[in-house]
Amino acid sequence: MQDINYVELSRRGYVVFAMDAYAHGNSSIPVDGRGSEISKKSGGMVDTVEYLATLDFVDKARIGVTGHSMGGGYADAVASYYTTLENQALAQGNPNAEAHQQNKVAAALIIGNVPMGLTENAPYLAEVGIIAGRYDEFFIVTLKESVVEIFKNPTAGQLFSLQQGSDETIQTGIINEGQRYVNAQTGYGITMWSPWEIHPWDHFSTTTAGHTIDFFESYLKAPNPIPASNQVWWLKEEFNLVGLAGFFLLIVPLASLLLRLPVFAALKPQAAVTEVDRPARMGRYLWTSLFSAIVSGILIIPLITIGFLFMVNRFWPQDTTGGIGLWAAGSGLIALLALRMGGVRLKRQKAELGLQIDKDNLLKTIILALTIAVFTFLAVFLADWLFKTDFRIWSFAVRTFPAGKVWVAIKYLPFFLVYFLANSLAVSRNRFKGWRKSKQILVSAGWNILGVCLFIALQYVPLLINGMTFWGALLSGPLAMAGALFPILVFPFVPILAIAAAINVKLYDLTGSIYLGALVNAFIITMLTVANTSFSFPY
Repeated sequence: MQDINYVELSRRGYVVFAMDAYAHGNSSIPVDGRGSEISKKSGGMVDTVEYLATLDFVDKARIGVTGHSMGGGYADAVASYYTTLENQALAQGNPNAEAHQQNKVAAALIIGNVPMGLTENAPYLAEVGIIAGRYDEFFIVTLKESVVEIFKNPTAGQLFSLQQGSDETIQTGIINEGQRYVNAQTGYGITMWSPWEIHPWDHFSTTTAGHTIDFFESYLKAPNPIPASNQVWWLKEEFNLVGLAGFFLLIVPLASLLLRLPVFAALKPQAAVTEVDRPARMGRYLWTSLFSAIVSGILIIPLITIGFLFMVNRFWPQDTTGGIGLWAAGSGLIALLALRMGGVRLKRQKAELGLQIDKDNLLKTIILALTIAVFTFLAVFLADWLFKTDFRIWSFAVRTFPAGKVWVAIKYLPFFLVYFLANSLAVSRNRFKGWRKSKQILVSAGWNILGVCLFIALQYVPLLINGMTFWGALLSGPLAMAGALFPILVFPFVPILAIAAAINVKLYDLTGSIYLGALVNAFIITMLTVANTSFSFPY
């Protein structure tokens, strides 16, 4: 998520420490010990600053922090923390120069968030920058108005006045984009930009990258200044995308290769894979498939919310995976119901739908699916070892993970298995006689992503009309925050579910069974989800 910052700032000569916040990525969860409370509040960013200040090649007087969304809140906490240290030193009678040595942060750029700490600890003794997208879903929820008016918003005006140390901004009632408002006593200022972006686009935007470059150039001065318009981070993203495509393209050829081994040879179909007769009532197939997709989309808010409320504990330690898994399982059960409503009879159509398998072959299928998953993820670890990179585009990523997360993934696996078994069965139904393979894949992918796409469209189409998101206008309180977060969470579902459909079709052709595709998808996507998600409890 911080590719832009470390690529663009480091090539301008800054020392860049791109951190995994505590409870995220490969970082641990601080449980106790000295400084644990501020570490939790700042996500470890204070600890990072303290570490950087010990390095000989870092200019201690020019350390800056930045983060997006929750990371923006961490940057806010860091600026507040060091301001408190400097003020405390001054209150104890220390000379200004000595007191200032307690403050190790010169500039804080807060992206996708606002410096709410100013309401308790103003002004910050650091330069403050804010990048707040005009279409930011969370600001719409909290401000309850169109974010395109954020420069006229009273909350923003109050924060500017607190940092500026005067009521000038509140009196004028408007903030000028990119204008620095300076505190005459401290010499520090505050600046805000508001690009036409939704919340997750902030960390994938040349506009935001340009503002980030300009902010730190203005207040920290780059050793190797390069114009903000000169950006190359997108090249890395393009090659990461190639790697991401390669990760998934590896699955089917690898399965085909392994099926040639004598141990797995029995899994290959003994005769040509049969196609399914078109139902006498094609309309019934269409409306039941539509029913499954729409209900799946409707269930996103309630099931993920239930997961947030009741499935975050020491056994299921992640913040979002339980809710996503619960939604996946619910969607799988809805898919089975839709198949039944569409006239599918599982007992009668076992062979036709690829359900028939004996115990020995089921065990071999499980072993084969695990082998495919292991070797596919091995490519990610190899890329990380050789090039210190992984495979990703925007908010869709495949990354490495510590061994402990495998056990966590096993705990969530049953939820994903329910979905992918039902989904593989539903996809097998689409093998109608006369359909080309490409059509089968496209139709299957379309049904898979339809519910999620409708959910996303429901959120964002109103934004284009009146500047308000659907859930931001409809909901309030914690539910409104869920309505802002969940559409962002499901963006990666679109490519994941489309890819899963293609994998199901291809692996069905190789085995004449629904099980290999279902198991491969469940193993890989469960691990992918667990590797990318924050933790609330140690694992």
